[in-house]
Amino acid sequence: MWNKIQIFKNNCKDPLESDNNTPLDRLSYILNSVKKLQKPNNKKRLPITFEILEKIIFRLRQGVFTPFIDLMLEAVCTVGFYGFMRCGEFTVLKANQFDPSVNLCIGDIILHKDMIILKLKQSKTDPFRKGVDIQLHKVKNQICPFKILVKYLQVRESLKQGLPSDPLFISQNSLALERNYFINCIKQVLSICGFNPDHYNGHSLRIGAATTAGKAHIEDHLVKTLGRWSSDSYCRYIRVSSTSIKYAQELLGKY
Repeated sequence: MWNKIQIFKNNCKDPLESDNNTPLDRLSYILNSVKKLQKPNNKKRLPITFEILEKIIFRLRQGVFTPFIDLMLEAVCTVGFYGFMRCGEFTVLKANQFDPSVNLCIGDIILHKDMIILKLKQSKTDPFRKGVDIQLHKVKNQICPFKILVKYLQVRESLKQGLPSDPLFISQNSLALERNYFINCIKQVLSICGFNPDHYNGHSLRIGAATTAGKAHIEDHLVKTLGRWSSDSYCRYIRVSSTSIKYAQELLGKY
């Protein structure tokens, strides 16, 4: 039996090589990707729910880093939570790689009386950069995305007046907020609050918003709209009013 298998192997070409015996790199990449997808992920990635968000915000208000960094982190966490945002939508990998044509800028904020429109120029589910507007309403809660972002903008302008093309969220050195810096800061605050920081990462805010929305019994189609998920194509045909989004954000602060 072994000899037959060996003969079969010897008479067959390597499926990862072309007729010219050159490697098929693209096929190798595909197979490696499949292996990664099939590999079980045992690493915990817990959500930052509204309950945990409250603890983070209240601890930041007591003082953890500098007054500006504490306020900046408060604004980022609150906007990230209520906006169901991915970490890469409000941070950059490296500050010197900030690109105003792609990343979040001061000019992407449109301020209304009781609502802020945050304009995302691109996201994971928007590869063609059509852009999407995220509504952040004034809600009756101490963790209000509207009030906190307005306060941050006022303090940011008093420290360093920025151009519309400058990054919205900046660190103490006035450079664009880097992903690793943000995650490390939040993990430090989580640790102070008594949580295991190893169980949280940059995606925990988005997961936490969805988890809290489920606990608040917000309708599925509204959760998918808030989170800009592309699955279930019927969501494209549902028009969600500003009133409904405000109602959903009010509910988030009650659970």
